[in-house]
Amino acid sequence: MANFRELIATPFKVHLKMHYPMTLTILDSLLFLILVAVMSLVKGGLYYFVLSYVLSTLPGFVIQFVFLEKKFDFKPFITFYKAKWLLKEAYPLAGFVLLAIVYQQFDIVLLTYYKGEYSAGIYSVAARLTMPLNIIPNVVVTTVFPFLVKNLYDRIKTDAINSLVFKVLFLISFLIAVIFSFRSENIVTLLFGIKFRSAALPSAMIFWSLVFMFFNYFTLDLLTAHSKQIINLVYSLLLVVSNTILNVLLIPHYSYAGVGFAKVIAGFLGFMFLFWALNKNQFTLSFINLRFFIWALSVAALVYVLSMLPLLIYLLVSFILILYSLKLFNYFENEEWDLIFRLINRERWSSYLRK
Repeated sequence: MANFRELIATPFKVHLKMHYPMTLTILDSLLFLILVAVMSLVKGGLYYFVLSYVLSTLPGFVIQFVFLEKKFDFKPFITFYKAKWLLKEAYPLAGFVLLAIVYQQFDIVLLTYYKGEYSAGIYSVAARLTMPLNIIPNVVVTTVFPFLVKNLYDRIKTDAINSLVFKVLFLISFLIAVIFSFRSENIVTLLFGIKFRSAALPSAMIFWSLVFMFFNYFTLDLLTAHSKQIINLVYSLLLVVSNTILNVLLIPHYSYAGVGFAKVIAGFLGFMFLFWALNKNQFTLSFINLRFFIWALSVAALVYVLSMLPLLIYLLVSFILILYSLKLFNYFENEEWDLIFRLINRERWSSYLRK
């Protein structure tokens, strides 16, 4: 039901009306919260919890069809027109999704097998800490994907938006990784308690893997828009194979830290493969230059020095100085600042950051 619902949300994505399905998702969560809240009153158990999860999604599922008909005059019907073409185009994506699930879950299986439930529990804390960040590239890609499809053959427009998206995704993932890494134990202890302090290192490693995975996430959708989804399948196979081999080699010696290192290395290998694929298909990646690397190294050095401050001051001052560094190093071009603030309806703000 969730997969089918994601499919029928496509018209909303194309017309940039995602507030309709997102509102229904909030409704699902609210209904689920209410059902769980009364769980103790009705003495519900595991079956009650699972049924509540399923039933809470039904109203939003039905209402989404109503919105489709009202907004787009769309009525669902079954047809086998171009079914052969659809299967041919979709099988690489189906394989990609299955392998992506293996990549996300199999490391915990291996960690439990080699080191037991305690190590798996420590790593699960690290995974849960980083998991919410996966919504960031999803939101960004959902926003720009309709633009990419509509301007598929206008490479000037698409290269400009591609460069901006890559810069934004790298900025977010890099800053979170570098700020977290220098005070990882303090942050993990603050959030989960002293007994989970060991999760600091694998958490930092997963954060650094997201620097590559954010880039990969958008690249995969970009290639799909240009009917290159077979590359997605090869990428996911490379990711799973490399991550599995690295886990088998590293877990016996480094436990949950080994899983974190495997994530970083596998993510980097996937990044290198997709970087090669983009260049082969003549996509412009001009934002990766000497100034880009100087900015990244300068920010890392600055944050390291600031890490000696008390935690809250460290977080606040790091955030402010990093924002200033964007202007100092001209991280975004003037046109990119204009576009960013136009998207959030704050055009006037761009004048403060333009060179």
